Amino acid sequence: MTTWVWVMTVAVGTAMWLWSIRLTLRAYPDERIPWWRAPRKAPAAAVALRAIGIALGTIGVAQTSGLVATSPGGAAIVAAVLMSALFLAPLYVALIRHNARVDTHAT
Repeated sequence: MTTWVWVMTVAVGTAMWLWSIRLTLRAYPDERIPWWRAPRKAPAAAVALRAIGIALGTIGVAQTSGLVATSPGGAAIVAAVLMSALFLAPLYVALIRHNARVDTHAT
């Protein structure tokens, strides 16, 4: 397949991942969300979007990084940077902002 197909796969997976974060944050407007475990009762749509989004993103990043880098080590570095920037960073930023907002409203 062409590179654009894999790039679009990454974009769709990232969009689904971000949508799942938004649904989860909306389900807990006045509660802190834990960092290292799932919320006590996550919305079903958020769980499904998260699973499909991370799968699409992982497959797309793996294929795209393999095309970008010429060595296996370079591909691994490209994949790690892409996964961190597209999936982990938005999650942590959203959790920090949400939990900070909840903490200021609680006092």
